[in-house]
Amino acid sequence: MKVGKKTPLTLAHFGFDKNGSALSDDALPATLTDDWRKEEANAGKPFPSYARMRALRGKAAGNSRYSWSVDFAASRAKARAEMQPLLDSAAELRSEIVDLKERLKRLKKDKASDTEVKALDAKIRVQDKAARDLEAQAAAIDAAVFDLKAVNPKAVAKVDDRTPAQIIQSIEAQGRIVAEALSRLSALMAPTQKRLSAVR
Repeated sequence: MKVGKKTPLTLAHFGFDKNGSALSDDALPATLTDDWRKEEANAGKPFPSYARMRALRGKAAGNSRYSWSVDFAASRAKARAEMQPLLDSAAELRSEIVDLKERLKRLKKDKASDTEVKALDAKIRVQDKAARDLEAQAAAIDAAVFDLKAVNPKAVAKVDDRTPAQIIQSIEAQGRIVAEALSRLSALMAPTQKRLSAVR
């Protein structure tokens, strides 16, 4: 189902009428139910709209190609498990950076050579960048949990299984249709062109 500016998303797309009751199949938008009705296996079955399936939310029976739910608690727990090693590594680096900065202060106070000071400063910068990178990776994992794109995990991908020869035949057939349409259009416009030429 494609929904955009020309076909705005309405309550009916979720299977509800304006009062919040479940719509019958014949009242649902055709863009929602067309593919469902084309499949023989669905003959006589009610369309699994969100309005019908919400009572089964969180259960396997509540998920279909047309209605599904997301377990945020499980996703968050999984994300935290993936984030923790990254955050632990970042914390270790931050702790080391504190020690390195103390050493750098002592070196400057003791008027150590520029080479030593620059080397330690460079090490601090490298570790700080590594810690920030790890924290950014952890933040990205956390943010992905709340990415609410309407991507159906049970969607069936439509694959064009035609051979190259069949695709070429289809292109040629479409080319003939276009050529015939242009020929008819030219024939329809010929009298108009003659009149315009006579006027000039």
